[in-house]
Amino acid sequence: MNRLPLLRPVLPPLLAASVLLGPLAVAGWAQDTPDPNDAPPVTEAPQARTPYDVTLDGVDDDGLRDTLSQASALVGLTGDPPPSLVGLERRADSDRERLQAVLRSNGYYDARLDVRIDGTVQPAKVTVTVTPGPLYHVKTATRTLLVNGAALGGPAAETLLGEPTLTAGEPALGQRVVDGEAALLDRLNRRGYAFAKIDDRRVVVDHGDRTMDVAWRVALGPLVRNGALRVSGLERVNEDLVRGRVAVTPGAVHDPAKLDQARQNLAKLEVFDSVRVRLDDQPGPDGVTPVLVAVSERKRRFIGGGVTYSTQEGVGAQAYWGHRNLFGGAEQLRVGLEVGRVAGASGGTSNKSASQIKNLPDLRFSLSFKKPDFLAVKQSLLVNFQVASDQPPAYSRVVTQLTGALERPLTDQLSLSYGLTAERGRVETQARTYQTSYIGAPLAVAWNGTDDPLNPTKGERGTFQFTPWIPAGGASRRPFATLQLGGSVYYDLAKDGRYVAAARVGLGSVLGASLDQISPDHRFYVGGGGSVRGYGFQKAGPRNRFGEPEGGRSLLELGAELRIKVTDSIGVVPFIDAGTVADRAYPDFSSSLRVGAGLGGRYYTDFGPLRVDVGVPLNAPKGDARWQLYISLGQAF
Repeated sequence: MNRLPLLRPVLPPLLAASVLLGPLAVAGWAQDTPDPNDAPPVTEAPQARTPYDVTLDGVDDDGLRDTLSQASALVGLTGDPPPSLVGLERRADSDRERLQAVLRSNGYYDARLDVRIDGTVQPAKVTVTVTPGPLYHVKTATRTLLVNGAALGGPAAETLLGEPTLTAGEPALGQRVVDGEAALLDRLNRRGYAFAKIDDRRVVVDHGDRTMDVAWRVALGPLVRNGALRVSGLERVNEDLVRGRVAVTPGAVHDPAKLDQARQNLAKLEVFDSVRVRLDDQPGPDGVTPVLVAVSERKRRFIGGGVTYSTQEGVGAQAYWGHRNLFGGAEQLRVGLEVGRVAGASGGTSNKSASQIKNLPDLRFSLSFKKPDFLAVKQSLLVNFQVASDQPPAYSRVVTQLTGALERPLTDQLSLSYGLTAERGRVETQARTYQTSYIGAPLAVAWNGTDDPLNPTKGERGTFQFTPWIPAGGASRRPFATLQLGGSVYYDLAKDGRYVAAARVGLGSVLGASLDQISPDHRFYVGGGGSVRGYGFQKAGPRNRFGEPEGGRSLLELGAELRIKVTDSIGVVPFIDAGTVADRAYPDFSSSLRVGAGLGGRYYTDFGPLRVDVGVPLNAPKGDARWQLYISLGQAF
């Protein structure tokens, strides 16, 4: 049986102790089988075992107790008892030095262990009595900087070494010594001395005054400057694209943060399975060292799809095909087809009969293209073309849309996009038919400070969108502009991702035209799985005399939920949503809100959570459904 996984939680303290005090008896763990040099063992029946219980006494510190328990083979292997009492004694013997190493690494250098086995009872009783003794402390921690073998002193050395990473008076923990050493080398690395290393380490424990003296001698090495950039692993991606994303200036002093940023910049191209950016193994002449970039390309073509379901909208499905590197510059092409509202009850209305409309599914064909590093590094050209035939509750429409935009990150969290959109369509309601033709100029700013796009547990994100629309033919004559603000926050209550509180707010406004001058597909609506749950799609707002959702010029949406992980893969989510739209230019907080609440389930997968929500409207109009079911991939917000 492989016992190594049982010791993984305590490997750091064991390694720390081994660094400080030399080799431990870890490599000589006792086995539960007899020594082959002894007399031949007596064969026991396969079912013969010596079960036992373990008691750990003498440790009041819960943290130290947990560390000792995790390190103990006696504790970790209680479910796999040895075949005999002799085997149990050998297991106990192997635990002694291991537990002593843990105690030393935690600053207890005078600790004593007493292990007693009572084999006269069943199960056998093993008592481990620990007498930790006094906690030792650091007396001195000195650092000597060596340049070409000679000690460097004075202000220059102090500037390079910086503040002490280990201070007198703190507990003499082995892990703190190891961490302090790593922090010292990391500090020198960030200052350009990438090949600095520990030339000598001396740790002296004084049992007389129960203290530890630590002395490091650090070989500084040369000041490293960036040399030639060498790229390996490319197959079909242009090398110039890679070089443009590696923002490392030849001749500049080495900065590890720049190498990490270069790795992230290359990973965001989405054409590589792996990316590694590092210095060469050995410094070059005068410290000028080549920078190595090693990549592995992903498969160029991909396919995918998804399914959604709600009681009102019915079944929806999408399928897509894509190419990650169309012309060698990481250009992305994606062709998609969506079918929605199959067997749903939310069909739109037009001059056709209601039964005809309900039998018409929503169809959408899209073609999108993305060209990274267009005219500038990190700036992308986005082109999207789509043809859609939608039958939501508020209207029926056929529309063709072409959008071209530029997108660029301003910081790691903030991005900006702007462009032009041309749109032409036919929108029908029971009362009116709109022939639309618009030119739009969308501007968007997005902030994303969360830790995961599909399942955030902490952070915040927000969007600002402003689009002026100018009529370009058709029946529309009045220009208008849409303004939307949205934001959400996530707070990890237990700091381990198991209890996450999430809240969101959405605001919207249409400026410059009255409601009847705005085609229904450019109005705001509330209700549905991504809006106010508990209501059908678009059905949480006001309705006209035909019972159709009328939409509005202003929007207000609120939502809150608590995401509770029952297991690593199963979760439950109680939620409450509210929202309203109105025929006003700006949201009116005094307007009556439609409120829905419910309970959801989550199944967490590697590609995001599978969401199942059941919502109940708390103040629905008479005749509305009493509950709604939503199934999709990803969180509601």
